[in-house]
Amino acid sequence: MSTVPPSGLTLMPSRDPLMSPRAVAIAAAIVVVHLAALVGLSHLRNAPEPATIVPTVFTATIVPPQPTPAPPHASPPKPAPEPPKPKVAPPPPKPRVPSPKAITQKTEPVAPPQPTAEPVKDTAPVAPPAPPAPAAAPPGRVEGLKLECPDPPLIYPTQSRRLGEEGVATVRMVINPQGRVSGADIVKSSGYPRLDRAALESAYKMRCAAPMKDGRAVETTATKPFRFNLDN
Repeated sequence: MSTVPPSGLTLMPSRDPLMSPRAVAIAAAIVVVHLAALVGLSHLRNAPEPATIVPTVFTATIVPPQPTPAPPHASPPKPAPEPPKPKVAPPPPKPRVPSPKAITQKTEPVAPPQPTAEPVKDTAPVAPPAPPAPAAAPPGRVEGLKLECPDPPLIYPTQSRRLGEEGVATVRMVINPQGRVSGADIVKSSGYPRLDRAALESAYKMRCAAPMKDGRAVETTATKPFRFNLDN
């Protein structure tokens, strides 16, 4: 029995929704994604496993330093040979002295000599020696002239003042025709060498009037005491 379509309707051919281009594109994309996933899995399975790093353990042995060898001990110097001792000659044999017992000779005691009486002599007292005569004046020198000599300044030694030395030194002076002292010596010491030297120094500083004899200047001598007194 045939079916007759109603009048006024136009029949359109029917379309399969699975065969649309859009569906085909989506299906193709899914297939591609799956293929890519499969390829990636196959690569992951065939990839080599990563190497495992095993740490190496080193055992260090500390070797102590070797001690430095000690320097060889220097042998002590050999002592110098002793000089040969001088040969001492043996002492000569002592002469034999006979012992006192061997002497049997008897000695008789000797009587002491008798004192002889001396004749008594009259002894007169011995006179003391005469004082020495004054030395003769050399030729050209006149003694005993009267001189005019002002006293020079007397310098008292400082050390003598400190020690309290006092005394009188008598000086014999030789005065030349010009009135100067050409020589001086101590006739009587003051008892202190310092005072005697000071007296001589003062004597040489004296200036006298020219000694005159018969109207001419001559050489003469004079004696003068120099007094050292702490009170002056």
